[in-house]
Amino acid sequence: MRKVLLGFIVVSLFLIGVGCGSADEVATNAPDAGEQVDIETISSGDDNAAKELISKYFTALFTNAIVDEYNDNSKTGNIPDNIRDFISEKTILEGDGNPEIGIHLPRYISINGMTIVGYDIEIVSDDENIKKANIISDFVSNDGDKYLYFTKIYTKASVVTDEVFAKSYRKQDDNTYTKRVDIKTEEIDKMRLEMRFDVELIKEDNGFSVLRAFESDIKAGMKNRLFVFNNDNITRLPYLNLEKSADGSEYLNASDGEIYEKEKEIITDFFQRFTLLDRERMNLLSYKWGEGHTAVKEFWDTIGITSADEQNPIELNSKYKDNYPFDSLPLQNNMEQIREIKNFVVTPHPAYSEKIKLHYVNFDAVILRTNGITDDYFTYRYDYIVSLSNSEEDLLIERFMLNEYYLVQK
Repeated sequence: MRKVLLGFIVVSLFLIGVGCGSADEVATNAPDAGEQVDIETISSGDDNAAKELISKYFTALFTNAIVDEYNDNSKTGNIPDNIRDFISEKTILEGDGNPEIGIHLPRYISINGMTIVGYDIEIVSDDENIKKANIISDFVSNDGDKYLYFTKIYTKASVVTDEVFAKSYRKQDDNTYTKRVDIKTEEIDKMRLEMRFDVELIKEDNGFSVLRAFESDIKAGMKNRLFVFNNDNITRLPYLNLEKSADGSEYLNASDGEIYEKEKEIITDFFQRFTLLDRERMNLLSYKWGEGHTAVKEFWDTIGITSADEQNPIELNSKYKDNYPFDSLPLQNNMEQIREIKNFVVTPHPAYSEKIKLHYVNFDAVILRTNGITDDYFTYRYDYIVSLSNSEEDLLIERFMLNEYYLVQK
């Protein structure tokens, strides 16, 4: 027994000695406080060339990309012809035709109850007003002639509801899909996405080429990656890209900026017309409200909120009580008159899409209270949700709802 105990003590001392030796070794090898640590870098010329290649690669892959056209390639691992020239010889030789190849293609993805069936690259203007694909790449590291980049791709994705997708496609055991029926145009909406990829390049005599381009936060195995609810590498963004140039003079995405300004103008013009409603007219309107939408429109035409001869910003129909609730009009019970409506802030709602034109609308109204002293005005802040019709040719306010209003303290 004593020999066993002695042996245990010897072994323990040996292990303690080894542990102490390891700790000393780590401390010895650790860099001194003032020692410079090498940081992996890349020359500006190589960095620009790599970023240009990555941009061209993803532009070719995601411009007007219909997932149906890539579905078979994801299943077989065959590299599509439109990106083949960007791929390294090594990847083509060793990976072409293998479903586990590290070239990830546009696929069906479900997010927020919608399934993506197509993609298109977002085009923006830089500070020199040069249009380019909205693709941002950052150098991460290099190992010899291999270079790793983290890339963000901004797209407008074509989407349908998960229910429509389930009716239109049949899922296979490997999580690829076959089409049952064509999707109707009116069932397709669009959302804006940020997509994240890790891109590994190789530098050869003829320049850079793509070794691998795979979704960030990858799930191992083709079947897991193609699972429609695997959406870790994408984020839904506000549909309208309202970023501006450094000096704030122009929208980076001119078409989105034009859409927003047009919608903001319609909303602002309409709500400013409510200065025409005073307490007496509100009492008259309350009676007309019960008579029907024709009576309401005739009254609004008479006082100038709408017009009998010109294009109106709002359409009154049989659903006017639901779409434009009487108690959502700015002039409330304790108010006599609105002198001014100003300080408009129009913000696209998170649910805003190509077909759902929804905005938060905030403004200040300078108001004379009922039984108030003449020239004694108070400022109230209003918070609305406003929905616009989807027709670009005849853009109208189709619904509004007052969330709250409150007195702005002087």
